[in-house]
Amino acid sequence: MLKSWRVGTLFGFPVEVNISFLFLLGLVLLAFGGLIGLAVVLLTFASVVVHELGHALVARKLNVHVSGIELSFFGGAAKMVQMPRSSNDELAIAAAGPAVSLMLGGAGLGLAALTHLPLFALIGYINLVLAGFNLIPALPMDGGRILRALLARRMDFVRATDISVTVSRVAAIGFAILGLMGAYQLLVLAPLLWFMGTREKMLARMMAADNHVYASPVGNVDRFHRHDDAPPPRGERRFVVVQRGGRLVIEAID
Repeated sequence: MLKSWRVGTLFGFPVEVNISFLFLLGLVLLAFGGLIGLAVVLLTFASVVVHELGHALVARKLNVHVSGIELSFFGGAAKMVQMPRSSNDELAIAAAGPAVSLMLGGAGLGLAALTHLPLFALIGYINLVLAGFNLIPALPMDGGRILRALLARRMDFVRATDISVTVSRVAAIGFAILGLMGAYQLLVLAPLLWFMGTREKMLARMMAADNHVYASPVGNVDRFHRHDDAPPPRGERRFVVVQRGGRLVIEAID
């Protein structure tokens, strides 16, 4: 795993920069517009930090511990140390980031209309694109987590994850086709999205098998719980949600 450095704290959340983020800045500086391109990337990642801060603040409000925010070559991640307690909580946490980006996008375009300053318009467009991209219903992106949370109201966590991953793979195929048509950066994202979806399926089954946390509808009651009548687990397991390839994935840490 590549090294990360802590660069500060926002609202009590450590902010870390992965060395891969420095590779991105160097690449932009040398190949994509010099200092102007570098400024655009820095502005984009500032927007990503605020986006992830939205996730982290809502998670804190819902008693889901977040160990920090990390920036890397592929984007940002609010690193949750545990799963949300309910699909409603997962829905709120997942939707918080895009909601913040949409508000920033609207504010930027509004200020641009009032002041005619290109900087505000750039902030607006960056945040609208960030919100739209993250709302694509593909795990482990925000849209995929929103989809899974909605599905988990009517079925168990594993089944909801499987359906969400199927949608993710359709999106991955779409990215690959668009990549072959000229959007070459999507050719990198497509296999990563497919791979991360596979990991989500495996981890959902791991959590269910260990009676850790998963969704089970009782009528219309929405719960993430353990079986009350299940035998005691062999050992308490903990999971952390970390960034892999640009978005969040769940990994066992015990």
